[in-house]
Amino acid sequence: MAYQLHVFRGTNRTDGTNHPITEEELLSVEGVVRENKISAVNPGTGMTLSIQNPNMFSYGDARFLLENGMITVAARNENAADVIRPLAEALGAVIQGDEGEFY
Repeated sequence: MAYQLHVFRGTNRTDGTNHPITEEELLSVEGVVRENKISAVNPGTGMTLSIQNPNMFSYGDARFLLENGMITVAARNENAADVIRPLAEALGAVIQGDEGEFY
């Protein structure tokens, strides 16, 4: 299972959010792009894996889902929080990891 970062408005991601992030305001942030399909090639087998989801977006090197007013990013490396911090700031949101830590 991958480690995830959550971008939301509130005090703790497990409490949910009273001020959900909407698709419209997300797309109004410069650099956010809707990604209907993401594909990657397995270097060991050469096979291509594709994922489709209407709630998938990208921002810089980050790919994420917008669900229930919260953004969920798979943290593929240790600088993932730095990559999405400008997005969180533009949305007036915070970043919290799976273990409850804030970035």
